[in-house]
Amino acid sequence: MCRPNAKTRAACGLSLWCALSALTTDASAQQAPSENELRSMYCVEVVRAEIGLQHSMISASDEAANTATTPALRQQWIDTTAELLQGLAKLEGVLNRLQSYMLPRMHSLDSYALATAIRQADTDVEESRAIADHCAVECNAPHAMGQQLPACNASCSDNVLLTRVSACLHPSWLPL
Repeated sequence: MCRPNAKTRAACGLSLWCALSALTTDASAQQAPSENELRSMYCVEVVRAEIGLQHSMISASDEAANTATTPALRQQWIDTTAELLQGLAKLEGVLNRLQSYMLPRMHSLDSYALATAIRQADTDVEESRAIADHCAVECNAPHAMGQQLPACNASCSDNVLLTRVSACLHPSWLPL
């Protein structure tokens, strides 16, 4: 399973790219992927990264529940874990839909174009996480305490990037 750090995501992307290349033996027989196919391939990688992040958050929440100092705090962490598990189930459902759409098509599509979509997804995930980390620091800083947190986050983030990445969580373009 691909974990959410740059080194292993790159290895997973490379593994997927190699698998794509192996599926396509005759370059002249490969078709250019449609916009929906490229978007789906991009989103497979985005959702995989989100699933890895979700697993990390579930582990951290479980650990916090196990070390909670009061029953109320423990219950709060247990509830958080339950919410995270529901989110994980939704992400896994989205990943399944995306993979079900792409699997029968991959053997006939240009593997280089699909690999480019995978690389773009990896870049966008890294960039969105860097932005989120920056905004967390910026919007929780003492000088930002007077601002509303949503307003601070909105002014701090890259809406185009976040919209592109977030669209993967609701793949409305899929015919399934």
